[in-house]
Amino acid sequence: MLGADLCIVRAQAPLSELQNYANELKSMTGGAGAFSMDYSHDERTPPLVQQAVISAYKPKVEQD
Repeated sequence: MLGADLCIVRAQAPLSELQNYANELKSMTGGAGAFSMDYSHDERTPPLVQQAVISAYKPKVEQD
């Protein structure tokens, strides 16, 4: 049975968005929050994100 001060949230989010989630959750809940992650599925990366990743890792010589 859940207490009155307990909230369960089920959601899907890209792994890249969860990198700092543990710290954010601790901050939001005064250290009382907890979360778990399970693999859901693979999905194609949107073209704009692909371009951002490619340009971030291109050697400087290729960018000029």
